[in-house]
Formats: sequence, C-alpha cells, structure tokens
Amino acid sequence: MDQIYRIRYLKKFEGKSLREIAKITGHDFETVKKYAEKEDFNVKPKLKQKRTGKLTPYEDIVKKWLEEDLKAPHKQRHTAKRVYERLKKNYPEFDASDRSVRTLVARLKEELTLDGDGYIPLEHPPGEAQVDFGDATFVENGVEYDGNYLNMSFPYSNGGYTHSCLKLQIKNVYLKDLKQYLNILKLFRLPYGSIICLQL
Repeated sequence: MDQIYRIRYLKKFEGKSLREIAKITGHDFETVKKYAEKEDFNVKPKLKQKRTGKLTPYEDIVKKWLEEDLKAPHKQRHTAKRVYERLKKNYPEFDASDRSVRTLVARLKEELTLDGDGYIPLEHPPGEAQVDFGDATFVENGVEYDGNYLNMSFPYSNGGYTHSCLKLQIKNVYLKDLKQYLNILKLFRLPYGSIICLQL
C-alpha cells in the first residue's frame, strides 16, 4: 500500500511523469500507470451464486403442508421426520437426506412463526413512575406484622420509594401517601411525567 501511495504522491503532488515514477520506484510502467490512474481502490466482493439444492423443487410443497398445519391440532402437525417420509412415499425420484429435510422444515417453520416466541420490548421514558400497593409481612422490633405498603418506582432509573402502612387497608391512606411522594419529588426538583397506578 505504501508503494501505491508513493506512486500517487509523485504523480499528483510532484508532477512527475509515469516514466520518471517507474524509474524512481523501480516498478513496471504498466503498474505505475494502473495505480496512478486508479480512482476506486475498494475490493468488489464476489457475488455468491445461488445453487439449487435437491430440496428446491419440493420447497413449495413442504411450505403448503406447514401452512395447512396452522389450522390443525398441535399433535397432528408435520414433524420433520413425517415430512421426510411423506416426500419419499409421494415422490419416488426424491433423494435428499433426512438432515437436509430437517433443516428445511426448521427454516420454514421459523418463517411461518409456528414455533416462534414473541416478546414486546419494555421502554420506560425518563420521569415515568409506577405506583403499586399490596400486602406484606413486616418485622418491627422483632415482632412480625401483616400490613400494607405503598411503593413508587421509577423504571427508567430503577429507583423507588416504599412506605409501609401497618394494619391499615384504606385506599385514602394510599392516596395521601402518594400525594406526599409527589411533594417530595417537587421538593427535590425531581422530574416526573406520568404515573401508572398498578392497583386501585
């Protein structure tokens, strides 16, 4: 690469001719010409040729069977082994391996999301709070009490505040505690945007 930069430098900044550069660098004239005139030095990747496999003619048939399975009870759906056996029985010219059929069935099932696990990503914007209350066992001076609590958590920062309300079960107490929390937030100038009450 250093030699290429040198050739281009001599041509562009020192104004040397291609023959002079060839003499200075000791490279062939054609090599000097090639690198002095070249603009794009990116290596073009080779395009992969798509080969047709032994299962290509049967892919649409298998896909149709798996789509029909969506309406069938779970125990009556095609397994890879059943697909392989059915292809061998229905098509005498079929000569693909059991392993390649398993790979095809797994790929098609994933495309059809027969076995796919779904999830919803959790997003918590800053300032959002969740408020919850419930029952818990508290220990005070070595004595256990069953009581209630009010919890306010901030999922974005994993911060939170918990307040115990021993032996009280009145929702007004929770609302009073919630108002007290909001006053604390204002006192410390903590931002909050929305509050989600999980129970009321």
